[in-house]
Amino acid sequence: MSSGMGEIATNEDINMGENDWGMISKNPPMYESGVDNAVIEVTDIENKIHKITFKKGGVLNLGREGNTLYLAWDDSDTV
Repeated sequence: MSSGMGEIATNEDINMGENDWGMISKNPPMYESGVDNAVIEVTDIENKIHKITFKKGGVLNLGREGNTLYLAWDDSDTV
């Protein structure tokens, strides 16, 4: 089974459990889930709300271009 990559672009803030995530890299910004079922909530640039649930150890990559924040992850890290 091959895994894909997920990606969302947003101009909004990301809602993530403060105690569920830890920064593992500052450049580029990367966060790792410290718990199972860690949820992020983000509104994409088309105003659609996404809730993504990660497994413990799942990694969320962040990038910025202008005012747009890009989130990317490996689908195998999600529930």
